Amino acid sequence: MKVKIVIRQFVKMAVQNFLLPLLYRAFRLQSVQKGLVVFADAHHFTAPASMELLVKEVKRRGNRKVIELYDDYQQISFLRLLRRMVVFMAYYAKAQYVVICDNFLPVASCKKRKGTTVIQLWHGCGAFKKFGYDTTGDIPSYYKGNVFQNCDIVTVSAPACVPHFQTAMRLPADAFRPFGVCRTDKFFKKKYNEACKKLFAKRYPDALGKKIVLWAPTFRGSPADPKLAQYEDIQWLSDQLGESAFVIVKVHPLLTKKYPYDNCTLSTDQLLPVADLMITDYSSIFFEYCIYKKPVIFYSPDVEEYGMQRGFYLDYNSLPGVAAKDKYALEKEVRRALTQGQKDCEKAQAFYEKYMCGCDGHALKRMADFICTDQQA
Repeated sequence: MKVKIVIRQFVKMAVQNFLLPLLYRAFRLQSVQKGLVVFADAHHFTAPASMELLVKEVKRRGNRKVIELYDDYQQISFLRLLRRMVVFMAYYAKAQYVVICDNFLPVASCKKRKGTTVIQLWHGCGAFKKFGYDTTGDIPSYYKGNVFQNCDIVTVSAPACVPHFQTAMRLPADAFRPFGVCRTDKFFKKKYNEACKKLFAKRYPDALGKKIVLWAPTFRGSPADPKLAQYEDIQWLSDQLGESAFVIVKVHPLLTKKYPYDNCTLSTDQLLPVADLMITDYSSIFFEYCIYKKPVIFYSPDVEEYGMQRGFYLDYNSLPGVAAKDKYALEKEVRRALTQGQKDCEKAQAFYEKYMCGCDGHALKRMADFICTDQQA
């Protein structure tokens, strides 16, 4: 493990365990401000996709005061980081609602007052590969404290996901609500899907008349030091398919700076309506793709090793698609799926009903109702 990563983790723990609690105790002398909603994220400079639609909807309804605090804590200076944390703690101490969508250290830094409700939207659907406290790859054993502490509500895509989220986050079962994932609402809108297809055709005229194959892998290693695998095999596949298909590479967001291999400037969400077939490995993106009831191929030459190192919540052989363990099998399955993939689509439908039923096009309304009408159900 790199020394720099370890030092960063210990600095985080020091800030979390000493500085931020002191700030919170000072700021909480103020009373809770009813109607104050704080949206915060430590991985983006603007509202991340997982909360962007909810921010807009809460603003549109007009009966809540919205504060947005976004920054990429890995990219900013230490002084700016401290300033951002001070500002957040000041609002945290008096907010009625705090909404996050990933690990967010300041939220877990202190004992939260009862008048504040923390909502964790998370950033993915379903539960496939182990995460959180179910694997050492996400939260090192030497890291003290629960990074999910103080989360009152955690949204999930279906009731079947709750047991896995519960062990991963070490939270009580009643904290998890199958409200669905807000950002998936747009996948049910005809206007959105048509706009994505038009934009893709405009950006990539060479793809006209070809089958669109989307490769969307996850990362290997830890979030602090992510690695990409199998890129050369996908290049080989693209060459083999020739003019019959257009292969799109869309790597995990953690990999984009380290591995600038994406050949598409559109977001993954914009590509889902366009793709005729998805190839992935252990990424949860296939849950979202199940909404479209299209074929999925799991390319996983290192499945045994990955399973031992990280682990899965689901049986790899029960996924809504076929698995290929080498590039030759991958090519064969891609050609089959593009011409005879009906059974794969039926698997996707059944998988959607079990693991994605909360993502029905109305998740945004349920979450906005919860915040804007103070629902406690």
